[in-house]
Amino acid sequence: MMSRDPLGAVEQAATAEEIVATLRHDLRNRFGTIRNAAYFIRRKVAREQVCRDDPRVEQFIHVIDEEVIAASALVDDVIGSRARPLRRTVSASALECVRTAAACARIAGPGIRVDVDAADGVVELDPAELSLAVRCLVENAAEAMEGGGVVTLRGSVVGARYRIEVGDTGAGVPEAELEAITRPFYTTKPGHLGLGLNIAGRVARRYLGTLTIGGGAPRGTRTCIELPLAGAPGAPGAGGAPGDGAAEPPA
Repeated sequence: MMSRDPLGAVEQAATAEEIVATLRHDLRNRFGTIRNAAYFIRRKVAREQVCRDDPRVEQFIHVIDEEVIAASALVDDVIGSRARPLRRTVSASALECVRTAAACARIAGPGIRVDVDAADGVVELDPAELSLAVRCLVENAAEAMEGGGVVTLRGSVVGARYRIEVGDTGAGVPEAELEAITRPFYTTKPGHLGLGLNIAGRVARRYLGTLTIGGGAPRGTRTCIELPLAGAPGAPGAGGAPGDGAAEPPA
C-alpha cells in the first residue's frame, strides 16, 4: 500500500491555481478582443444610415460592451476566488523544506539519485509550498537524465537571501526553448501537465523571491530559487508584503 504523499494536498491546490490563472488570463484577453471589436463597429456605423433607421443597432452594440464587462467581473469574482487556498505563513527552516522535497520527490527512472548539501536559513512562507516548489524542480531534473545520473540539490545563504539550486547532467535546454518551457502546459513528456516550473515560479514570487533557469556545469540545466531571509529588508513580515499569488502567467 502506498504511503500518503505529504505534499499531495498542496500540489493539488497549486495545480488548480495554475489552471484557473491561465483560464482567467485567456478569458480576459478574449473579452478585451470583443470589446475592441465592438468599439470599432460602433465608430464605423455611428454615422451610417442603418443607425438612424434603427436605433437598436447602437443599443445592441452597447449591450455587447456591457455584457463583456460583466462577464470579466464574474471571472475575477467567481473563478479567481477559487484559486486562493489557505496558507500557513511561518518562520520556516529552509533546510527542512529542502530535505522534505528530496524525500518526497517521485523519481521513477533507474540509476538516478538526489545529492543534498544544504545549510540552514530561516524564511517566512508556507513550508509546504516551498517544499513542493523544490520538489517540482528536482523531478524535472530527474526526468532530464533518461540514462541515469545525479540530481544536485544545494541550499546556501547568500547575503540576505537563501538560494536553492537544482542541477542535472541531462542534455540541457536549448536557448531557443528557454522561454517556451515557462509557459503553462508546455511539456515534452507524455502524461505530464507541464506546470512544474510555473508552480515553482509562482511560489517564489509569492514570497518575494525569484526563479531562474540556466545552463549547468559542464552540461545540463540549473534552476535556482532565491528567497529573502526572515527579517531581511523587503522580506514578508519585515516591511514587505507577500507577492500576489493570483498573478497572471505571461501571455
